[in-house]
Amino acid sequence: MSDPRYIVDSGLIIDALNRREVDPVWAKAVFASLGALILLTCMLPTLQAESTAPSPPQPSFADLAYADKSPAQKLDLYLPKPGPALAPVIIWIHGGGFTVGDKRSMPRRDFGPPPKPVGRYGPFQIQVPDVAALTAKGYAVVSLNHRLGTSMGMAALPAIQDGKAAVRFLRANAAKYQLDSGKFAVWGNSAGGYMAAMLGATGDQPTVFDDPSLASVEISSAVQAVVVWYGAEDRLPGPELSVAHYLPTAKKLPPFLITNGDADQIISPAQAQRLHEALLKSGAKSTLVILPGAGHEDPAYMATLMIPTFTFLDKTFGR
Repeated sequence: MSDPRYIVDSGLIIDALNRREVDPVWAKAVFASLGALILLTCMLPTLQAESTAPSPPQPSFADLAYADKSPAQKLDLYLPKPGPALAPVIIWIHGGGFTVGDKRSMPRRDFGPPPKPVGRYGPFQIQVPDVAALTAKGYAVVSLNHRLGTSMGMAALPAIQDGKAAVRFLRANAAKYQLDSGKFAVWGNSAGGYMAAMLGATGDQPTVFDDPSLASVEISSAVQAVVVWYGAEDRLPGPELSVAHYLPTAKKLPPFLITNGDADQIISPAQAQRLHEALLKSGAKSTLVILPGAGHEDPAYMATLMIPTFTFLDKTFGR
């Protein structure tokens, strides 16, 4: 018989134990090792998948302060590989009702099936742009933080002021970061989508959102493309918080891409339709996409609208 110290087959160990040819303590240790080996073998595909999954992109410049009133007034900048052309800029604005959310939740490690939303108001930042794909296409991507508050109605004004300040900061520093100052897009979801729409609608109009204590109002805060993912909010109090209020007086409006689910309990498809029609009436180019069966923060957005959104941006910027 082989030396018991080298028996690795469980059947042989059991047989040897029955004949009392193997130390029971040694056999127990071998069984424990075999169990661990079997568990590891079962876990190996998962471990291999995790080890080979791409890491989330890291900002080229993290926590750039675009104003100095609040620690929240910072952005992360993801740059493409250097090339002969200046990089168009996509500014992503997170959702969260102006009360929660953070810029660092944008780059996701896994772009497989995203987690399902839990509850009426979250979680937020499930649906986010594919930063790696955008930078590979030559875009610079910004993830924006702004001041938060305790209610959407109270916090919207300072948040949009921050958005204006961030656009001005990026345009003022375009040469430093090799950005194309004439090709700025804003893209947001939920409250971030509303904020993107407001930045597109106000452009260079003098408004309550122009705060000279945050950035020089002499620098343009206009953007050249707007993407609104389930963010066509039009129920906030006061005309100054209404996107439609600024459309008739806009000198130039950028093209809009508006998307909404027909099962969204937060932002209704009727709201998205109203924004779309108001833009068309004001002479803007607007595309409206209604997703059948989709709710707020629905996985259908990343699954079906990432490529169409890229196409919209490419077409707008002539790429």
